[in-house]
Amino acid sequence: MKYSAFSRRQLFVLCAFVLGAIGLLGIVHCNESEFNESNDSVSLALDWNKFMLTAEVSTEGYRGPVAARAYGYVGLAAYETALPGMEGHFSSLAEKFPLLKLPSFPVREHFNMEIALNECYATIIGKFFLTAPETIRNEKLRLQKKWKNGLTQDMDSTTRLASEAYGRLVAETIYDWSSTDSLGYLSNHHNYDRSYVPPSGEGLWVTSVDFPMPPLLPYWGKVRPFIIHTDDYVAKPLPPFSTSPNDLYHRQAIEIVSLSKPLSAENQWIAEFWNDDRPGLTFSPAGHWLSITNQVIEKEHPSIEKTLETYLKVGFALTDAFIACYNSKYTYNLERPESYIQKHIDKNWRPFSPTPSFPSYPSGHAMIGAATSEVLTDLYGSSFKLTDRSHKDLKDFMVKPRSYNSFAEMSNENAISRVFLGVHWRFDCEEGLRLGSLIGKEVSNIQIETPLNK
Repeated sequence: MKYSAFSRRQLFVLCAFVLGAIGLLGIVHCNESEFNESNDSVSLALDWNKFMLTAEVSTEGYRGPVAARAYGYVGLAAYETALPGMEGHFSSLAEKFPLLKLPSFPVREHFNMEIALNECYATIIGKFFLTAPETIRNEKLRLQKKWKNGLTQDMDSTTRLASEAYGRLVAETIYDWSSTDSLGYLSNHHNYDRSYVPPSGEGLWVTSVDFPMPPLLPYWGKVRPFIIHTDDYVAKPLPPFSTSPNDLYHRQAIEIVSLSKPLSAENQWIAEFWNDDRPGLTFSPAGHWLSITNQVIEKEHPSIEKTLETYLKVGFALTDAFIACYNSKYTYNLERPESYIQKHIDKNWRPFSPTPSFPSYPSGHAMIGAATSEVLTDLYGSSFKLTDRSHKDLKDFMVKPRSYNSFAEMSNENAISRVFLGVHWRFDCEEGLRLGSLIGKEVSNIQIETPLNK
């Protein structure tokens, strides 16, 4: 890519080489990766995705499904913004979305990918997190200004203005398109629906006695997905409900009670590590997987093309998995283990963590984890080792990092953590893993690059 800022970076690299030759590298540290154009683009994308996690924690209403949806649109906007400057034969995804009409590419000679990306991220994240606290809005402005000042030194005004205008226009176009999905649009303002009346009967979901909230997002299954057809990913029918000691429900309820008396130190660590259901304290379950993705990008430092593909597909997988999950949840309306155990086994039993205010089957944690795991495995391999430090910067939430040998190991542990917490049946998690894996595979099959014919 021939951007006007590139020669300046080459000069810095040359300076570092000369200084090293005269023995001053211990005083002035400068290496090629710091000034390499692709790595600067990657650092920019990483900075904005880290900021989005901070915004999510601090902005009211960003529960898991809502946050995931924002990630999907932000990832799409960033990918489409960068497309005119990508190396290779990459294709727009606009043809997959009939209502999305993107602007024409700018003149390449006056296009700077990083400038455009910075403006795109600032614009669309600002719109999704419009109700964030003032401190978060100020941090967004600071981040935008930091990158703008660093990128536009010695850049001609024509390139700067054209690139900013394009990034902003793509962001605004995609955000406006997101608003045509009425059930998802502004959903952070109405998480809980007091007007929804769940069906009643034996084995059907009721709110927790200790967490009597209205249903969370009962119509989320009707939100517009990015890639899947929601009706193709409905959970398997449940076995007939029964309280007989020999039947599935009773056996799995006994398993949950047995694990909880007492919950071992290791299982408690796992349960707390993956919980992420504490609004205002932690990011959402979707945010945890974005945090993992950020750590992958930090560790691998891939090309900007692969970086944006990663964020795009992770956002799509999280969004579509949550939509399919909630569609099944409110189709089956299965009660949570807490209700079953208190009615049929031990009226004084309580889960390790408050039971969420929506039906049990299938597990959302399991579905989004499996979907994201499939995407990351496809991009980075089946034996990717990572120590997950997602919670290291969170205030008032001290959970030690955990190390893994693969993304599949992460998603499987994430799923079983819900049984350890006492908020899900084992079959919730097993079905969530199955469906999420299928969704992740479909998202992974999106072809964004066309190989050159040899």
